[in-house]
Amino acid sequence: MIKSLITKIIFLISIFFLIFNYGNFSFSKEVVILVKIDNEIITNIDLEKEYRYLLALNQSLQSIDKNKVLNLAKKSIIKEKVKLIEISKYFEIDQQNDYFDQILVDFYKGINMRNETEFKNYLSKHQLNIKDVKTKLKIEALWNELIFTRYKEQIEIDKAKLKKRLKKKLEKNEIQQSYFLYEILFNAENKESLENKYQQILKSIEKSGFQYSANIYSDSETSKNNGKIGWINESQLSELIVKKLKKIKVGEITDVINVPGGSLILKIEDKKKIKNIFDLDKELKKIIIFERNRQLNQFSNIYLKKVKNSLNVYEN
Repeated sequence: MIKSLITKIIFLISIFFLIFNYGNFSFSKEVVILVKIDNEIITNIDLEKEYRYLLALNQSLQSIDKNKVLNLAKKSIIKEKVKLIEISKYFEIDQQNDYFDQILVDFYKGINMRNETEFKNYLSKHQLNIKDVKTKLKIEALWNELIFTRYKEQIEIDKAKLKKRLKKKLEKNEIQQSYFLYEILFNAENKESLENKYQQILKSIEKSGFQYSANIYSDSETSKNNGKIGWINESQLSELIVKKLKKIKVGEITDVINVPGGSLILKIEDKKKIKNIFDLDKELKKIIIFERNRQLNQFSNIYLKKVKNSLNVYEN
């Protein structure tokens, strides 16, 4: 009771100082604290900036109702604040090195920007600056490093089994299937709420399309990009997922697939046959990397939820 009272008092004091400081800076827009997570706060100014950031990354969000994109932005920035609180226990956030610079380069090239100057100009059109983007990328990189350090010993990959399965598949078939996939990953507290959420997602897909629904409902990081996974070879996927995909056609979705990180729905956007190049070691390496990243993503979702549940979260 006393701890809760102290937390609320600190919350009210932080509101006073934030409004006072912003009042000295600008009178053009009232500042409102929307969320407080321990000592981190999220204001309407932060939310608007996150909204612009998501639009800059994914212009298709412009066709979605602004209030729904704002809800997506709120969910996104809450996740970022939770990650920031946790990684601050283990890392110096202000650290600088070439690794973070390379992440920035890979990021803007990934959205078809030729150089940093072009990227800065693009961001300015959305009233964003590159410093904020660098901070976001650094938080994500350090979070991924934390997850890898914490869970690397729990990653289970049977290389011998994978190699045997792959060799059999490559020897049997000269051609394999490749899928262009989109995903929606979601969670629920119990079986009843899971079914309710699933039905809600299905109605949304039917009414507004899969990509829109991925933006709104998916807990995966791919939600910021319409749920897009991209091209994945059949040999990289689990037998369960391949079995589910073989039951549907291009443009259709799977039923729910239970995975350790939650419940998964996949959509086949396109598919093609590709010729097997019999480089067993090269293909095996791809599969191991894919499987390791898949498990780390699952651990990330589980740990993020655990950390958030341990924090004091107040929403206005």
